[in-house]
Amino acid sequence: MSFVPIKLRDYVRVHLKANPGSDKREVTARFRAALTRYQAGERCYCGEPIWVIGSAELGNTCFTCATGETDPSEDYEIAEACDKYSAATLSDPACDARRLRG
Repeated sequence: MSFVPIKLRDYVRVHLKANPGSDKREVTARFRAALTRYQAGERCYCGEPIWVIGSAELGNTCFTCATGETDPSEDYEIAEACDKYSAATLSDPACDARRLRG
C-alpha cells in the first residue's frame, strides 16, 4: 500500500491544471496548512494520519475516510507526508525509496 509521492509545488501545478479558475497562492496556502497539520500530528476522526491532499480540501481526513478506498497506490500524497505508513502501520516502499534518495 503506497501513495505516489509528489512535491507540493508539483501537486499545486496538477491541481491548477485540473481547476484552472483556482488562485495559485490560495491553493498553495491550503496545501501548506494541511501539511503543517500533518506534521503536527493531526489525525482523522478514525485515528489514522491525515491525507494531506484530501485534508486540504475536506478538512482533517485520512485517505480511506475521504475516498472509501483502502489502496492509495494510484493516488498522490505530498512527499513529506509519505512517512505515515512507517513502523506504526504499513511500510510504504515508494516513500521509503524517496527518503533513501534524500
